[in-house]
Amino acid sequence: MKSTEISFQFPVLGFTLDLEIWGFPDLERLTKCGPITLRENMQAGMELIEADGRRWRVRSVTRTGRAGSWLSLLSPFGPAQSRIEQDLEPLEPAPLAEVQRRACLAMETFSINYLEGDDRSVEFDPMLAKLRRTRKISEIYDLLNPDTFEPY
Repeated sequence: MKSTEISFQFPVLGFTLDLEIWGFPDLERLTKCGPITLRENMQAGMELIEADGRRWRVRSVTRTGRAGSWLSLLSPFGPAQSRIEQDLEPLEPAPLAEVQRRACLAMETFSINYLEGDDRSVEFDPMLAKLRRTRKISEIYDLLNPDTFEPY
């Protein structure tokens, strides 16, 4: 199935093969990325998990055009954006506990992105504890506020 053919329950979390976590609040952000994402095929193999637990694996990504106006090409505020479409393979739904575990693993793996200082006990450990207490996938998204592929 193509990403544009699915009625996603947003927000959607994306877990890449290198254990990063990404977030998509809507279809606009899910189907838009920067040049590095395409060049390095960063979404290949990524699992998308919807707010209701439905899960998909990204089999491939196709550039379908430019995202934004022609004026955005002249913008000094970031790279040119592409409109993309993912070819998706359906997977078994993901229970909340699995999504929490994977989000914690992403945080641990990329702790530099979540640590303000050197003391884990100040912000990082409390955030992990909050993550483990979430009751919905959308709460994980709200807590972590993961990045999209737009700047990359």
